[in-house]
Amino acid sequence: MINHRKISIITVTKNSQKTIETTIKSFIKQDYKNKELILIDGKSSDKTISIISKYKKKISKFITEKDKGIYDALNKGFKSSKGDIIGILHSDDKYNNQKVLSKIMRVFNEKNVSLIHTNVDIKYKKFKRIFVSKKQFSNEDFSKGLMPPHTGIFFKRKILDQIGYFNLKFKYAADLDFIIRCFKNKKIKKKFYNIKSVNMLSGGKSTKSFVNIIEQNIEWLKILNKNKIKYNIITFLFYKFINRLSQII
Repeated sequence: MINHRKISIITVTKNSQKTIETTIKSFIKQDYKNKELILIDGKSSDKTISIISKYKKKISKFITEKDKGIYDALNKGFKSSKGDIIGILHSDDKYNNQKVLSKIMRVFNEKNVSLIHTNVDIKYKKFKRIFVSKKQFSNEDFSKGLMPPHTGIFFKRKILDQIGYFNLKFKYAADLDFIIRCFKNKKIKKKFYNIKSVNMLSGGKSTKSFVNIIEQNIEWLKILNKNKIKYNIITFLFYKFINRLSQII
């Protein structure tokens, strides 16, 4: 396959010494050649930076400095990247196989789309769960607490000019706001691609404590209001509870 367009992969780290090497190797092993890895580190205090330095020739841009959180770091990555297509691979994630980026870029080359969303394999402490994406996400889906993981989304750079970056007013769910803006914008042509692109570990800042979970849900409702999506609070809490229960079980 001819590698035409460049794809930029943004990886955000902070004290990720246990997983960052696997993530970097996963990117390096991708058979698509015209790619770049942008790595944004939030001033790690463990061995993360020394591990990253082993692969400096394979990393197009490495920034280590204090930031305002994961979404601020991702915005820095977007602004530092040069690719026509952008994707996110977190520091405890890896690609499902060596051909993921080739398959994604083939779709972008053959189809007139600006955003591709895929399935994601989520690993919890005791089991795995495949998040199967949908052909189209509606306001009703968002109002029930359902959204595609942003690690399974790849998009053209021009989308950032159309809808902007992650909104840093949101601490836990800025990705939801970004995704809603993408899916509500009729000028952005989207396509569901039925592959498992990323293997990701569950968890994150929004799920570290009961308080964080509450705050994340409050943010979710604020984002629904901001984007003028109607919801029923009882229905929203019911689906959130069912989703959380399924993870525990």
